[in-house]
Amino acid sequence: MARPSAGYSRTQIVLHWAVVLLILQQYLLRDGIVAFYDAEMEAALLASLPLAVAHIGAGSLILVFAVWRLVLRNRHGVPPPPEGSPAWQRLVARLTHTGIYAALILLPVTGLLTWAEVYRVSDITSEAHEMLQMVLLGLIALHVAGAAYGQFVRRTDVILRMLRPVP
Repeated sequence: MARPSAGYSRTQIVLHWAVVLLILQQYLLRDGIVAFYDAEMEAALLASLPLAVAHIGAGSLILVFAVWRLVLRNRHGVPPPPEGSPAWQRLVARLTHTGIYAALILLPVTGLLTWAEVYRVSDITSEAHEMLQMVLLGLIALHVAGAAYGQFVRRTDVILRMLRPVP
């Protein structure tokens, strides 16, 4: 379990928002990698290459940033849950964060395995990759809803912690 901290470091905050933007790009440009993977004619293959490269590059960055964030989380710690948070809310937050980190690592791995067609399991990894996309979207929705609930209903300033680094 991560150590308590007064807040997030500047690096933790920058990495958080960089991953948010990369994930958004991944979903917006998803068709490029699908077209590339499904392409059978050379013209279609070449036309989809830039979007495929962008998807693979961003996925690789997400993997690196997720691991980096876990290292920082272990070294720097994280702020404790807001005071007065019920046990169920702390549990949901912990499970959501764990699920997000797992998906941020497993999505690039399954994507790269699908891309490389390692051991001819690309159908299995492709299906796992697509399932993980939906899982990540659900976890992100839960994460955003929890942050909004904390910020606007409970008035805990929980969102501000990811905007203001500790000195």
